[in-house]
Amino acid sequence: MAGVYIHIPFCEKKCVYCDFYSITNKTLINNFILALLNEIDLFVEKHQKIERKIETIYLGGGTPSLLQPVDLERIISKLNEHFELTELKEFTIECNPGTNFLRKLLDYKKIGINRISIGVQSLHTDELRFLGRIHSKEEAIHSIEEASSIFNNVSVDIIFSIPCQTRKTLNETLDQLLALDIKHISAYSLIYEEGTPLHKDLRYGKIYPKNEEEDFELYKLIRNKLENNGFLHYEVSNFAKPGYKSIHNLGYWQYKEYFGFGPSAHSFFNGKRQWNVRDLRLYIQMLQKRNLPIQDYELITFEKKLFEKVMLGLRSEGINLQTFKDEFGIDLSKAFVEILQIWIQSGKAIIENGTLRLTGDGYFICDKLTLDLIESIENKRKTFKSF
Repeated sequence: MAGVYIHIPFCEKKCVYCDFYSITNKTLINNFILALLNEIDLFVEKHQKIERKIETIYLGGGTPSLLQPVDLERIISKLNEHFELTELKEFTIECNPGTNFLRKLLDYKKIGINRISIGVQSLHTDELRFLGRIHSKEEAIHSIEEASSIFNNVSVDIIFSIPCQTRKTLNETLDQLLALDIKHISAYSLIYEEGTPLHKDLRYGKIYPKNEEEDFELYKLIRNKLENNGFLHYEVSNFAKPGYKSIHNLGYWQYKEYFGFGPSAHSFFNGKRQWNVRDLRLYIQMLQKRNLPIQDYELITFEKKLFEKVMLGLRSEGINLQTFKDEFGIDLSKAFVEILQIWIQSGKAIIENGTLRLTGDGYFICDKLTLDLIESIENKRKTFKSF
């Protein structure tokens, strides 16, 4: 089964750190909805043989909760025309405190949504102000409480390594979140994405980021606190209570197919990855002319698939060594025993039940470990035709 991602590009305010495509001009919402429905029709018309059974739907953005329930009903009705939703396991909508989404919660449930993801980021006033968030600590807590009273599966996002953040303020945020009925927490280290106001301030010396050691200490604080309170650390940035891992995100990491609709959305199917234009007006114009709004695409070569399987496996639940050998003809446990021994002896990885996976410390340097292993594979492949 496949997943569906729908990108809703509207926000009340653009956060200074955000690199996702979003706009604050909401006058085009109706035109966007029409274009989105047309895109789904046209996509299925041009790709008749795609997987029709859908396992997950994810409404992301932007701030999807800015749409009215009636608009969401139209979107789901359109998906239902073309896809089989009878075995749908997870239906997520992202919501932001301060956007008046609480009055829509019962409507969300009627539509079939069963998971709420709330962008909290912090429960400390100075940190919220630094990030440019529009909500207060109190609004965030109230949002979680109200959502949890209606939905059993509530997730929150937090950000760490904010320049003004301390161990004390992060600890306070975690303690307050753990006192609530939250099933899933995503914790992201603050990234200074090029083109964002935050990156501009960094470039001009207006702000000073945490160094790697400070970043690691805050990361460890989060990991230890959450694991000690019953959360499973199942991906670099994600923690879940047993039974509440994000099925939609697991689909990405397990290399399952997914179909993306909306400006800037990505799709992956039939050995190809493609992505839509990152401009709402252009997106609408292309669909008015019955053209799919594709910016570009790439075919997944053997080499790229190998790299991605290593990267995605290491950053999540691991690489099954036998499955990897069957697919790529590479026995990692024998051909790269020295590398793996170093990882294991340094506490960065373990091999358990035939699966190589990273530990919490390994997750922190996942990118480096991935590149080290890929470079070793490439070097050995140049020397030997098979191994």
